[in-house]
Amino acid sequence: MKARLIFLSLLFLSLLNLKAQQCNPTITSPRLGTMFPDKVVFCNSESETLSTTQTYATYQWYKQEWDWQTPNTNPWVPITGATLQTLTINGTSDMLYYFKVEVTQNDCTAESEPVMADGYAYGLPFMMADFQPGTYEEVNGEYNVCSGASVQLNDGYPLVYGAHTWFKCVPGTIPASPADPCIIPGATGDSYTATDSGNYGFYACTEYCPDQCEFLGDFAFIKLNFGSWNFCGNLSTGETKPKENSLSIYPNPATQVLYIGRESDKKYPEVSIIDMSGKLIQQKKDHTYNEAIDVSSLVPGIYMIVSKSANGKLYRNKFIKK
Repeated sequence: MKARLIFLSLLFLSLLNLKAQQCNPTITSPRLGTMFPDKVVFCNSESETLSTTQTYATYQWYKQEWDWQTPNTNPWVPITGATLQTLTINGTSDMLYYFKVEVTQNDCTAESEPVMADGYAYGLPFMMADFQPGTYEEVNGEYNVCSGASVQLNDGYPLVYGAHTWFKCVPGTIPASPADPCIIPGATGDSYTATDSGNYGFYACTEYCPDQCEFLGDFAFIKLNFGSWNFCGNLSTGETKPKENSLSIYPNPATQVLYIGRESDKKYPEVSIIDMSGKLIQQKKDHTYNEAIDVSSLVPGIYMIVSKSANGKLYRNKFIKK
C-alpha cells in the first residue's frame, strides 16, 4: 500500500511538472544572450528567428516599443499573422522592440517572458567634450580655448564603436577618402585630445557589426578656437578666470534627444529641465552620462538644464529646443 502511494505521488508530481512545462513558454534564438541575457543583438542588415523551446497548439506573438522611461507605458500590440512557433525579426524595423508570445495547450494559456531586439549595435554615436575649468568660453555655439590648454573629445558609446576616423574639419565625402585633408592621421581610438583650432568630429564602425558604420554628423561637430583670449590669464601659474559650472551638451539645438554629462562623473542622481520662467518641465532620476534624454515633447524655446552629480555638485547649461 505504501509503495502504491509513493508511486501515485510521483505520478501526480510528474503530471504537475508536465503541466508546468506546458504553461511556461520560453523564447530562444541563436543570438539571445550573446551580449545581454534577455536581449537579441544583430546587425541592421540581418534578420533573426525567435522561437519557443516547446511546441503548443496555438501561438500569438506581440511587440512593444522600447521607452527610455521605467515603467514602459507603451502598449503590447499583437503582430498580424504572427501565429506560428517562430517569428522572424529584422534590424531595419524591429530594433528597440520587446517581443513575447502567448500560447495555448489544452486548458493552458500562458505568456513568455519578453526579450528585446536591442539597439546596442545601432546606438548612434555622439561626442562629449571635457574642458579644463577656466580655460574656455562658449560664444555662439563655438568654444574659445586658451592656448596651452587641451580639450578631450570622447565618443559617448566607447563600448559600441571600434575603429574611428577623427576629423579636424568636415570631410568632403562619407566615408572620407584616405587623402581627405580633414582626417587626423593616426587618430583611430574612441577619444582624441585636441590642442589646435579646428572643427572636430568622427566616423566610426561598431565592433559587433564591423560593416555597420556611422558618421557623427556635421551638425554635431564641435568648433574649437585656440588662442590667447582675454579671459585666459596665466595658465602656467593656474591664474584663470573662474567659469560657471557647466557640462558639455549635444546636440544643441536639439530636436529629439540630447546628451549631457561627462564620463568622470558617471552618474547624476537628478537632472532637471527648467523653462525660462523657472518652471520645472521635466526631471530624470539616476541619469547616466551616455544615456539619451528625450526632449521631443518640449515646446521649442530656450531651457535651462540643471544636473546634480553624485557628490552634490550642480552644473547648469542652457539648450535650445527646435
